[in-house]
Amino acid sequence: MIKNMILTRTAPPMNGISRLHARFKGPQKGGCFTGSPALFLLLVMGIMVLGCDTPAGKETIDIGQALSSPTALPCFKRAHRELSLVFPSDHGPHEDFQTEWWYYTGNLADPSGRRFGYQLTFFRRALACGPVTGPSSWRTRQLYFAHFAVTDIGAAAFHSDSRMARESIGIAGASPHRVWIENWSAQKNQDNMTHLTARGADFSVEFILSSGKPPVLQGKSGLSPKSAQPGNASYYYSLPRSPTRGTIRTPSGEFSVSGLTWFDHEWSTSALDSNEKGWDWFALQLDDGRDIMVCQIRRADNRPNGFSFGCISHADGDYDILGPEDFTLTSTGTWQSPVTRATYPSGWKIVISPLNLGLKVTPRIKAQEHTGDFIYWEGAVAVSGNQVSGSGYVELTGYLKE
Repeated sequence: MIKNMILTRTAPPMNGISRLHARFKGPQKGGCFTGSPALFLLLVMGIMVLGCDTPAGKETIDIGQALSSPTALPCFKRAHRELSLVFPSDHGPHEDFQTEWWYYTGNLADPSGRRFGYQLTFFRRALACGPVTGPSSWRTRQLYFAHFAVTDIGAAAFHSDSRMARESIGIAGASPHRVWIENWSAQKNQDNMTHLTARGADFSVEFILSSGKPPVLQGKSGLSPKSAQPGNASYYYSLPRSPTRGTIRTPSGEFSVSGLTWFDHEWSTSALDSNEKGWDWFALQLDDGRDIMVCQIRRADNRPNGFSFGCISHADGDYDILGPEDFTLTSTGTWQSPVTRATYPSGWKIVISPLNLGLKVTPRIKAQEHTGDFIYWEGAVAVSGNQVSGSGYVELTGYLKE
């Protein structure tokens, strides 16, 4: 879950980030970013790769390179020190920071055992500091983006869609109880249940998420460092296990499903260092009630950068934070995309030292790559090990060849 912050280049030639600002500060002739509804998603993911289209010959932008020497607007706060997170207020937006996201992923099944995965993410990006001036109700400094995907495992099919909107006149926004873009939304009711709804071109979900385990404050009481540079960190908490029920519609039909959702919420202003390329993020929900997250941040040579992190949420809701010395992550195979030609790890062995636990992680289907204006892999996985089993989600960024 994604998982780092972006800043804006100001020097020519224009890269993807500066073109985003040009796109919303005034007319932008030409270029692949005009009208791209998924652009911000790519930027906030920090190390993903973005392009106008994926076929050969079209422009692509390595966001890791775009972030190699960012310049931050000094008016935005950075994640420098531990804070006391307060709920429900910290469920809402933190507009003193430049970037923020609310991230839902889950695995579900219908009564016959047919499996599905889903991803619904909302992102906020501040393009400027200070109050909005002028009489127009369309004026805003906040953009909201969303990405929505369903993996229909029974049909071996992956569906994805995205949206982008201004915060103005109620089209998009966030509060401690709701985040939305048009009719895609995540909204809490008075019973602390969350209603998720989204509809893509030919697929949709409508879910109710029950209250599950209490929040996990990632890193140091919610301060999650990403590299050695001071301020290269996020404020980050997770809700690792929310019982979920509802309806999934795909071209194969309509299915009543139930299962579990993992939720992440992060906000910051910082970027990764220039020698960092991407990350491998795992959120795993075991059938014995334990939930495990590990994230390995990779350098340009694909070695860990020394700031890998994670957590173990125990069945009773207590949790332990993991550092880079507490787990190892080894890929056991690869998959090359027939669309983008990117080669991703496909299958992993994870060893969690404090638990003396070895896990085998396998994609439910291999082709779970987003191939529109943005390029990365995120999908549903199966988990197995010595007397353990479960499901989860994996996100892989920074694997597109230059």
